[in-house]
Amino acid sequence: MHRKKIFIGLNIVITAVVLALGFSLHARLMHKDPEVNAFQQAEANSIQYPFLAKRLFLEEPNDPKINFAPLRQQIGPYFTNNGVRGSLYFEYLPTGTSVRYNGDKEYRGASLFKIPVAMELYKAAELGKVNLDQKVKIKEEHLDSNFGELYKKGAGYELTLREATKIMLSDSDNTALFTVAGNIEGKLEQKDNVFNSLDVSATTVSDQGMDIGSRSYSSFLKCLYFSCYNTKNDSQEMLKYLTETKYETRLAAGVDDKNVKVAHKIGVFNTQIQSDCGIIYLLKKNYVLCIMLEGQDDKTTNDHIAELSRLVYRYVNNDAN
Repeated sequence: MHRKKIFIGLNIVITAVVLALGFSLHARLMHKDPEVNAFQQAEANSIQYPFLAKRLFLEEPNDPKINFAPLRQQIGPYFTNNGVRGSLYFEYLPTGTSVRYNGDKEYRGASLFKIPVAMELYKAAELGKVNLDQKVKIKEEHLDSNFGELYKKGAGYELTLREATKIMLSDSDNTALFTVAGNIEGKLEQKDNVFNSLDVSATTVSDQGMDIGSRSYSSFLKCLYFSCYNTKNDSQEMLKYLTETKYETRLAAGVDDKNVKVAHKIGVFNTQIQSDCGIIYLLKKNYVLCIMLEGQDDKTTNDHIAELSRLVYRYVNNDAN
């Protein structure tokens, strides 16, 4: 009888504790706890903006820390042992830790500059200088058959600037590039120029484009990721277009898990420089990787970029580091 009373008493105590915990949890879930509310809001924002930095929505994100010294020791020898010449810049976005190989050596950016052009178009729209959903006509001087298929539509074809941007970023289309550039020329003041806003170092080379280092170029990608030049909605939209590119070689080929999103932009400068720079969205371990190699656009350069990308991906993805 005595044991029975003790057992009943214990049940009452346990039930009371469970109920108390339940009411406490209910109260927290009903947004009475500011910490839970902040966390839930951060999660909601992360769902709305999956390609932007989580730290934009959470003051103290739980970022894993990784020792990158062994990765540094792998990258340099890859270049020297394989006779590869070029530049590489890697940055682990949760902590800002970086690894570089000739990171400041400048190479011709070629189509890589379609990203800053897109950023300036969206900035002009944010300032009310252009309307992204207004249809514009492709002019004769915009047609370019070197990259992309839009030129086949011919002069006079109409599309919105938003559509042109998607084609420019996803397909690396030159006609889309010249259409976009032609519609923002003179729209931004010098202070609003993306290069001035980010203080990016690049060397203008007459009418043949610009030379830039892999570290400097990564600033554009990080700026989109942290929404430092364009609004969150616009940064998210441009990054989304970059994840929808049809180019699955180079950086993307080095990512073993094909469910991992890669927002990247390739660059091809004749037979001299081949590039691919992007953000790899590995869960809680997002990173920027920009690789520029000397050589022609063929299996050799594509495979070297893919192998370097794979080397980085497997290192970052290894939880033992």
